[in-house]
Amino acid sequence: RLDSFEDGVEGLTGRGITLKAFTQGKPLTYENINPSFDAEKQRLFIEEDKFDRAQYLTDLTFSQQTQFASCWFLGDREALAMWKLYSNKDGVAIKLNARQLTDIVIAAAESYTNTDFELLLFGAVEYKNIWPFDPYETFNGKYNAMKKDKSYSHESEFRFISVVPVEKKGIYNNLTLPIGDISSFEVEIITNPFMQAWEINNLKKLLKPYNLETNIIPSSMDIKPM
Repeated sequence: RLDSFEDGVEGLTGRGITLKAFTQGKPLTYENINPSFDAEKQRLFIEEDKFDRAQYLTDLTFSQQTQFASCWFLGDREALAMWKLYSNKDGVAIKLNARQLTDIVIAAAESYTNTDFELLLFGAVEYKNIWPFDPYETFNGKYNAMKKDKSYSHESEFRFISVVPVEKKGIYNNLTLPIGDISSFEVEIITNPFMQAWEINNLKKLLKPYNLETNIIPSSMDIKPM
């Protein structure tokens, strides 16, 4: 679910981003409002500030607690930044054929029996100037969970997004789509560029009973031994 991600504006609508921009800083009170305003304007501005803050939290909760994301790195080359962010030196990356994975996920979604499941979307994430607020940024109708701030552009994400109705907001922590046995996939198991040769050999032994030892591909990155 989107509210479990570290990005504070994950999945936020354009309206929500605007509200966030308008409500930065301390809430307006009679102690900190401009004293040159008359009493009625002070009251109206304070009430408007309270309303905008409440609307921002409503938008944020709605967006993040009704949407779920499965996130993948999209590319045909390794990224050192991704290795360092999401793996230790003993880790691997599972590389799948994008078309095959997408077809299997679509089939799983079409056969899903959870009646609260409302919508499936998928595609490449679009990276925009979301926060800090950029009034000149455009979103071209991109679905809100399919856009992220440019500070995350190194992740080059492809996402599957599932959505539940608003009345089911916050009920599920995650949604699970069964996609079958991974041995039926065109799969490569790419080793971390810092993994040592003996670890790769051990990994092959561990995967032999599953007929996956030949799917192991040593990293193609040229990393200087440290």
